[in-house]
Amino acid sequence: MRKKKVEFPKCETCPKRSSSVFCDLSEEEVANMSANKGCNFYKRGQNLFYEGSRAIGVHCIYEGKVKLTKLGIDGKEQIVKIASDGEVLGYNSLLSQMPYNVSAEALDDAVVCFVPVSIFSELIDGNKDFPRRMMQLMAKDTQDMEKRLTNWMQKSVRERLAEVLLLLHNRYPDKEKPQVIDVRLSREEIANLVGTATESAIRYLSELNTDKIIELKGKEIIILNKEKLVYIANLGD
Repeated sequence: MRKKKVEFPKCETCPKRSSSVFCDLSEEEVANMSANKGCNFYKRGQNLFYEGSRAIGVHCIYEGKVKLTKLGIDGKEQIVKIASDGEVLGYNSLLSQMPYNVSAEALDDAVVCFVPVSIFSELIDGNKDFPRRMMQLMAKDTQDMEKRLTNWMQKSVRERLAEVLLLLHNRYPDKEKPQVIDVRLSREEIANLVGTATESAIRYLSELNTDKIIELKGKEIIILNKEKLVYIANLGD
């Protein structure tokens, strides 16, 4: 399926830039990046890039949600991260001059800008603050991954599921219905995030639904008792 071209968002007026790694760029650098970037519209299920392909730039999410996945040794897809507005994808592969170590797929309709390696390299070499921002981003991503691995080793499936639901709700609350998680995931994708079999995820979701801690409406998940989820997730005081 071909990607649909959309009107390019301008970096100069992008509301996401002030809270991104590009916040310290000069007006000239912003204008140069805006003039040389690309932008595409991706429908749900379309890939931005594939694991193992050559990294030729970074992808900046202007709007929408994207899941990053990696194939395990058994050939099964493992969700590494869900990214959204303002996040930069593929930078670690570009910096290490290695192929993409994950695949990126749109979870819903998304508008994503693409900054080619030539422009990205100019920012690394010419802006003293930009490398520091990139290092901070790398450190945060590493810390998030370490925390997730620790949870997998030390927490039960039920605890991990409760924590995943809380994280999704805190990060993606529906603006009109605050109790609703504003990201639609299949049961398999939820199991993938939790690190368990799909059957186990379905069973524990059903238990939480029966206990009226959450409410399930197809792929829509409504948080009914957040305090109870915090207790189940064993997040402490």
